[in-house]
Amino acid sequence: MPSQIDYGVAHFFGLRGIGTYMTMQSDSIAESFKLDVEVADEYGVVITDRLDDRFVEITLEGVLKASDDIPTNGTQMTWGGRTYIIKNIEDKGTNKDFRKVSVKAVKYQEIA
Repeated sequence: MPSQIDYGVAHFFGLRGIGTYMTMQSDSIAESFKLDVEVADEYGVVITDRLDDRFVEITLEGVLKASDDIPTNGTQMTWGGRTYIIKNIEDKGTNKDFRKVSVKAVKYQEIA
């Protein structure tokens, strides 16, 4: 059997994790700082920038599995090796399609 040949640069394909109550279809990760303070000198040039409290927000979207076991807001979930707090859940359904679920969760720097 011939060996695999790759050309170019390797890229990450697909999602970072799986869901237990939904078939994951998309994920997004946004990292920022909750506190971003800039100090300018008398000429308006920024001379100091303080960044504190790392903040990570994820959005996971997919199709609800038949078990219909959606977690509740305020509970913790682990995804991609980090523990998040669930802040928002959307459970959308129509009479022509599978039920869609969207979960938004956050990770604060100092909350384990």
